[in-house]
Amino acid sequence: MASSAIRPAGRSVEFFNEERFSLLRRSADVPDDFVNEGWSFESLTGGGGKGGTLMAKVGDYVVKELSKGDHRTLLEVSGSLCEHILGGPSLLCPIYLHFRDVASNRMFFVMQNAIGSGPFQVLYDLKGCADDKLLEKEGVKVRAVHKRVWNLPMWCSCTWSQARRRYYAGKCEARQVKIPLLPSQRDAFLEALRRDVSWLGGHQLMDYSLLVGIQESTGPGFSPRVGRPYVQPGRGGQTTAVYISIIDFLQKWTMGKRVARVLKVLEQNKATIPPKSYAARFAVHFTQSVMLVENPEDVELPPMTEKLPHFTPPPKAEEEEDLFNPVPVEPLEISGVVPKVPAVVGATEAEESLLDISKQEELGQFFSEDNGVVEHTALEGNAAARHCCSSWMLRQASCV
Repeated sequence: MASSAIRPAGRSVEFFNEERFSLLRRSADVPDDFVNEGWSFESLTGGGGKGGTLMAKVGDYVVKELSKGDHRTLLEVSGSLCEHILGGPSLLCPIYLHFRDVASNRMFFVMQNAIGSGPFQVLYDLKGCADDKLLEKEGVKVRAVHKRVWNLPMWCSCTWSQARRRYYAGKCEARQVKIPLLPSQRDAFLEALRRDVSWLGGHQLMDYSLLVGIQESTGPGFSPRVGRPYVQPGRGGQTTAVYISIIDFLQKWTMGKRVARVLKVLEQNKATIPPKSYAARFAVHFTQSVMLVENPEDVELPPMTEKLPHFTPPPKAEEEEDLFNPVPVEPLEISGVVPKVPAVVGATEAEESLLDISKQEELGQFFSEDNGVVEHTALEGNAAARHCCSSWMLRQASCV
């Protein structure tokens, strides 16, 4: 039974799965009247993404309008989502309310504002592919100026505006970003990442992003109500907070996404790949994107753009058998002995994963399991750019 105290923007609403989301609110000490005031449905604005979804920031929370597809997905996964967030470490941005506005018949949900309001030294929206982008740098927003096939002036970089050049430079920086974490923070991050990609892949979700924001402060610190930042002492009494959260995780692998994948057949390292392939790439990319920090005072922010560091992550706890587990956490070597790829629970035939595009040469690695033996075939040249096979395929390289 929904509490009578819940009236978003003072309006009458219909609640969905309120018994589930009320548990999340209680666990986070979120009051029932948390979005009753401070905004209106008429004040909703575009979030700046490609979808143009309307949203409003209300203190430590974000009210966001749902498309019909996202509404159906949230109805389907809400029970499992709440259990997942309450059951262990997670980077998923918590959702606290799902409702229909009776007056307009529009669907909405309310989530935590996982990173606060800034300003940020750097703020990235990362997918581990060509869609990575820089949202803010040194407190200045980076306006998105997209390159579209029908926009002929965009075909040649010499005709780009300054805004387009700044946006493109930000995308190049985002593709090589390293996330500075202390050893204990790295372990906690990897544990949560492994749990989340298993849950996301198991529910056939894709196109989600890792939101990474870095702030520095010489003041009393960062509000514990806003997200769960990884806090590090810095130079001269400064405190650095690294905010990390997975957002936009309600996209299913629909017919529209399948069509988009076909239309983008020539585009490499794209976002429109099947959910299990997306989860595997996401896990490997961000496992490799951690920059281990032994001495926080040695960190130079924003993160440098050198090649991603390789390291051996901590051992993982066993996952339930019914969950998809895509994580080959150790980076694969192009030559020498190839490590055995962990079994993929629930993977279907003809699934593929294009993880990264090599800067030096096109070299793919094809892995197949037969009676516990992993075979390796090196694929040279552009022929390695795309393969469809009945077993797991990974490609090792570094982003550029």
